[in-house]
Amino acid sequence: MNTWTFIKRVTMLTGVSLLSGSALLTAGCVGHPEGKKVPNIIIFYADDLGYADLGINGADPDVRTPNLDQLARDGVLFTKGYVTAPQCVPSRAGIISCRHQNAFGLEDNNQGPLSHNEYTIAERLRDAGYVTGMVGKWHLDLVQNESGKGQRVSPDYLPHTHGFEEYFCGPMGRYHASHDFNGNALENPPQIINDPRFRIDIQSDASLGFLERRKTDDRPFFLYVGYFAPHSPMEDPPHYMERMAHVKEYERRMGLASILAMDDGIGLIRNKLDEMGIADNTLIFFISDNGAPLREGAYVGSRNGPMTGEKGMQTDGGQRVPFLAAWPGKIPAGQVFEKAVWSLDASATALALADAPVDERVEGVNLMPWILGDKRGEVHDALYWRWRSQAAILSGNWKFIRLGNKQRFLFDLTEPGKETSSENKIDQYPEIAEDLERKLKAKADSWQTKGLPDEVVGADQLFFDLHVNLTLPAPPFGKGKTGVYIPWSEDRPANAGLDRWK
Repeated sequence: MNTWTFIKRVTMLTGVSLLSGSALLTAGCVGHPEGKKVPNIIIFYADDLGYADLGINGADPDVRTPNLDQLARDGVLFTKGYVTAPQCVPSRAGIISCRHQNAFGLEDNNQGPLSHNEYTIAERLRDAGYVTGMVGKWHLDLVQNESGKGQRVSPDYLPHTHGFEEYFCGPMGRYHASHDFNGNALENPPQIINDPRFRIDIQSDASLGFLERRKTDDRPFFLYVGYFAPHSPMEDPPHYMERMAHVKEYERRMGLASILAMDDGIGLIRNKLDEMGIADNTLIFFISDNGAPLREGAYVGSRNGPMTGEKGMQTDGGQRVPFLAAWPGKIPAGQVFEKAVWSLDASATALALADAPVDERVEGVNLMPWILGDKRGEVHDALYWRWRSQAAILSGNWKFIRLGNKQRFLFDLTEPGKETSSENKIDQYPEIAEDLERKLKAKADSWQTKGLPDEVVGADQLFFDLHVNLTLPAPPFGKGKTGVYIPWSEDRPANAGLDRWK
């Protein structure tokens, strides 16, 4: 057993962290310099929200996200914001662990759960004196069934085992909770709470409950909100569908209704921060875990335009997502940041501002010097990805993608939406492609599973034929080829749709 695993197990069993207070970690001294006020931190992580689903991005006039648009106006709109994977589990594992998930072998949804060997953002902030809270979709607790077929949720990997002191964890219907909606601590948590109400409203209520409890807690806080929107199963709650009546395509309307619900919740949370007088000492990030799924049978009314591709791809449609940050009074408002950043930078920025433990495993970059204008130019020399049979590297405006050992692409991303075979520049700039592939291979060789994929997964080939090679018809929007749909009913069972939500 390594030292970090031992420390985590003692903390889980006793409730006392060996790293709290002024204890020492190899990364250095934990705790805040005397008299320094550190910010509260909130990270909102949406689910399958595409680039086109944020109103201020200007891609679709049907979108209604007034509170998120205001968040962008109050801070920074990152136009080239990426995540570390085009799929839920690895993307979430990256931002929570503060490092690229491929470094510890959690590369796709089938390779969970998140190992207790990882020193998470919640644990690092907890050990710097923060109270830590988690609400909504977690998805880092999935283990293989004993039969080897399918996955199940394991209580051994729920948020409280990864540093979250308070939590209301679950996508919909059934939740593992430390507190009820009245703010009361539950005995012997986690306890199961069944609630059939619309999942987004519940997740907003639980987030507000966490903030209400801070009125009697002087510690700075970290809140991670995994909104389950607009991911399948699709729902059509009347109180949001009526407000999106201008959208004619019913599936798009359902997706935008769930996004509107999330936007309402974020508005309520920001109002709560104002009411508590702490808005100007709260850093907020808003990011989506990956792009929108468009393929037949998976579409949930979200869109990626003008980006090419969809969830499950390493083109921009799969990994370039809505990405915002705001900290009133500290981050100058109204910024549009056009250099590439990614989700690991949100983690690194939070840790830096909190004076939390940082070691060589933290891979992101503190964005504040760029946001404040103290630094200019690119934030990263390159960003790297590998997922299933795809691998990619972005450096400046050049993006190299490799599909197994079968196809190679070099795209100039000066303008979005140019990742198609007709725009492939690899024959014009072979030296650039070779240099990027060499760097990509070197990075891949440093990950737990080394190297670049040679074989091509059939589903990946289909993705590329559909969106890049353009040899298949476009996705059938509005034709009923959608993800799981649960018609709204006030008396539906609390566990409706849970068998299909992953």
